[in-house]
Amino acid sequence: MNQNLPILNRQTFRTSRLLDFASEKELQAQTGHEVDDWPLVVLKELMDNALDACEEAGIAPSIHIDVDQQGIRVRDNGSGIPAATVKSVLDFTVKVSSREAYVSPTRGAQGNALKTLVAMPFVLSGGKQGRIVICARDQRHTIDFNVDHIRQAPLIDYGVENVVCKNGTEFQVEWPESASSVLEDAEDRFLQIAENYTWLNPHLTLTVDWFDQTISYTATDTNWRKWTPSDPTSPHWYNDERFMRLLSAYIAHDADNGRDRPLREFVAEFRGLSGSAKQKLVLGSARLERATLSGLVKDNAIDRDRARLLLHHMKLQSKAIKPAILGVIGRAHFEKRFIECGCEMESFDYRKVESYDDENVPFVVETAFGWFDIEHAGRTMITGINWSPSVAGNPFRVIGGYGQSLDGILDRQYVRRNEPVVVVLHVSCPRVEYLDRGKSSVKVR
Repeated sequence: MNQNLPILNRQTFRTSRLLDFASEKELQAQTGHEVDDWPLVVLKELMDNALDACEEAGIAPSIHIDVDQQGIRVRDNGSGIPAATVKSVLDFTVKVSSREAYVSPTRGAQGNALKTLVAMPFVLSGGKQGRIVICARDQRHTIDFNVDHIRQAPLIDYGVENVVCKNGTEFQVEWPESASSVLEDAEDRFLQIAENYTWLNPHLTLTVDWFDQTISYTATDTNWRKWTPSDPTSPHWYNDERFMRLLSAYIAHDADNGRDRPLREFVAEFRGLSGSAKQKLVLGSARLERATLSGLVKDNAIDRDRARLLLHHMKLQSKAIKPAILGVIGRAHFEKRFIECGCEMESFDYRKVESYDDENVPFVVETAFGWFDIEHAGRTMITGINWSPSVAGNPFRVIGGYGQSLDGILDRQYVRRNEPVVVVLHVSCPRVEYLDRGKSSVKVR
């Protein structure tokens, strides 16, 4: 080797991985859906959030969807998204969710869903600036998403101005003109999913404006109630792994905020354990009377034995939740929807199963069927999990232990795709086993 050659002193460069979030490939991975489905992804995320917000405020949801050349706007009549929640969405270094670690029958739980909506207009524009606008609580939040190509990281321009807003939240995803064909081609599926929400939510009043074409749906029961995201979860819904995951999330959250939560306070958040006498019994039996959450940590991990013992006694001191408490859509609602769509009501049938799985987790399965005696386009299948339809249409692709699908079962019953029928299948359950990232396929035991 020539000793006179110059020597390269290699530098150690740090490259941000956050830019991966602003690529088509990564967004497809995050959402679980191809670009052609992104209008449906936007619809589902905003509808789920709007319904949750109204239910937590104790208000019958009245939601307006508006789609035009400017993009997709969804407005609800809830209490309005707090400014702090909007700001938390802009931190792409962490996953932010108030649902993800809990076990409860709630719509969605992707965790990064709002972040994907922030980046989506940028990716659709081919790398030009993307924008979303959120109006709530007399403030307009404008979020412009771009990229710092030198640092290879998202570049967020966030602005807030005081305005007069209607009650609730209006969320607008501006759709790039260069991707207008993606939005236009999604029309039929977009409108079908929007309508499906009214089949699965009796209290929902919905108006959809699609390029100046207006479709309205009126609630069949504005007093209808279901389990809400703010209702305490039940210890009976957790297995050991899920419980330790929740404990870890609480401990990490408290450490980030400079506190160490008493274990009694944690126990009190569960249904059936809000009374001090029950808390005392649980902690005494688990030999954790004066413990804090961090006391469950051993060798930088949750002490499995102590966590398992705690969960065991929490279950002993609380009652299992009856399936009906989760929320039942009901025969009366489906009857009204079938009448509205022109079904021959002599053929209408409704069935309901309320039970528990092999781990004592409650579930409710509801199904409805009707036939048309007039010319009809073929079989209409309306499916949903926890009051939310699937972007992919039919999420029940694996039923039972033999790899059966809902489509296959219907075909064997001669309810084929060309039959003039409506079939509805809805499942509510606190613990759902999804088979894909986009939560479009679920395993039913």
